[in-house]
Amino acid sequence: MTGGRRASTPPPRQIDATTGPARNKSLRVNPTRTRARRARGGARALLLSFAFALLAGCEEGPPRPSEPERPEPPPPQPSAAPALPPAGSAAAGASAAAPAETGEPHAAAPWQGTWEGSYDAKKGSVVLPPKVKDAARTKDDGKLAAGAGTVTLTVAPSGELKGTAKGALGDATLVGKVEDGMVRASVFPEDPRAPNAMTGILVGELKEGVIQGKIRVTGPDATLVRESPVELRKK
Repeated sequence: MTGGRRASTPPPRQIDATTGPARNKSLRVNPTRTRARRARGGARALLLSFAFALLAGCEEGPPRPSEPERPEPPPPQPSAAPALPPAGSAAAGASAAAPAETGEPHAAAPWQGTWEGSYDAKKGSVVLPPKVKDAARTKDDGKLAAGAGTVTLTVAPSGELKGTAKGALGDATLVGKVEDGMVRASVFPEDPRAPNAMTGILVGELKEGVIQGKIRVTGPDATLVRESPVELRKK
């Protein structure tokens, strides 16, 4: 480099094939560069041929598989519903069941029906704890709400019962039920505001066609207690 300027490089001299060997003798040929150029040219040709072969293979590849065919639906199954019997057999069944329905009626329950009986009310006993005295009961002489009376009960096939009572214990209504041969009924006064309105129970047992039991009632202040055995027979 001279004076800060870069020296220019002269272009390489080319070999003129038309000239004689004497003229080209001064020019040197590098065999290594020539082989490299030939190798690069061969590699490019090989890559191009491989690319063309790949494109041809893609275009001539096997066709895409088509969608699978849908299977045919299964045949309809027979219905699980039972077949209806012929009209003739249905009529025969109805006629066969008719005699059973029109046969003799079922026997009535032993308690079903109307029952009537009587009572004779007297002063009832009350059990008190030891050393306990009831002055009000001591004054009861047993003459009030004492004497005879009647009881009428009507019992349904289900065992439900309703009835009435009249007599010394006043007019009353009875409501209850018969279960397993036992009769249980509550006694309610017709007039709850009456001075001697009696409230209580009737308990009995159905045995050999007779209801044998006991009626026990008390007055409004529970100091007046009356009771009586009762015997009811079917009317």
